[in-house]
Amino acid sequence: MPKRNLALYIDDILDSISAIQSFTAGLSFENFAQDRKTYSATIREYIVIGEAIVALKEPLENRFPSYSWRMIKDFRNFIVHEYFGIDARIIWDLTTQELPELESMVRQLQKQLAETP
Repeated sequence: MPKRNLALYIDDILDSISAIQSFTAGLSFENFAQDRKTYSATIREYIVIGEAIVALKEPLENRFPSYSWRMIKDFRNFIVHEYFGIDARIIWDLTTQELPELESMVRQLQKQLAETP
């Protein structure tokens, strides 16, 4: 498998964030938790984010050392391997409270990489 550059992983994360935001726009928690397609699609995008974060670990940790990048990786592992124990409220809270901050940091990294020769 060919090695991908960091910009492609950033694009993966931003595409997944955009998809999650699109899937959940205008929904209440109750609607989200009861809509299996939206719930499943959102979880799948978090898996993509987690995989891409692993590839971007070093540049993200260097730029944003206080953020818990390990938590994202661990969360990805949890939703893949412990899928039967996922709490919809946790997914919803991440989506509504944490995702905007993650998007901001990834966009900052994207800008920084674009400015680096």
